[in-house]
Amino acid sequence: MSLDLPSAPVAKDANSQAEWRHAVRRALLGWRSALDAATHQHLSHQVQAHFSEFLKSRAGATVGFYWPIQNEIDLRPVIARHLEAGGKAALPVVPGRDQPMVFHYWTPKTKMAPGFARIPEPQGTEAVAVHVLLAPLVGFDGAGYRLGYGGGFFDRTLADLKRRPLLVGIGFEATRLGNIMPHQYDVPVDVLITDRGVQTVSDQALPVEDKADQSSPPCHLST
Repeated sequence: MSLDLPSAPVAKDANSQAEWRHAVRRALLGWRSALDAATHQHLSHQVQAHFSEFLKSRAGATVGFYWPIQNEIDLRPVIARHLEAGGKAALPVVPGRDQPMVFHYWTPKTKMAPGFARIPEPQGTEAVAVHVLLAPLVGFDGAGYRLGYGGGFFDRTLADLKRRPLLVGIGFEATRLGNIMPHQYDVPVDVLITDRGVQTVSDQALPVEDKADQSSPPCHLST
């Protein structure tokens, strides 16, 4: 299905860029939610295959991943195989709306309970540092900047970590944008994995002075 996105703003002020990002986010989420089951499965299998290959050289890594919501790509089958190969996995626990995420160990047998925005979170497992952190992409650009749900969770989490993990963006290639017009607080991912393949992001990140100076827009997760 075609993806019709709003035109980039002519004005370079922060408000115009924020309105554009909000409109693009809505369009991308609408496109993803409207994907038919067969297309979604086909594209997801391609992403899973590329991600599985990516993990082969990181068999011992602790991977912080995400519980799929809103028609996101489900990586749990790949994570399960990673565990069988001797790796470890963790899921985020969100203490509160404006707080960084904390990652807790997860296995397919871990007890889960609804957490922030009713997203399942691990229960009764310890917090752990992750080596690889997966960031779901609503949209993204070639410099590695991601358009998420607008809550700022990943940026707050990265700022709070003592040691930054390898940050991997996961999404559909169709949601690649020319430029998402990042904010000052936005942190680019190190690697992009889509149905097209694995891309290590080159040093294309915008300098801070070229980013819009504004706070994060409202979170678009259900509450």
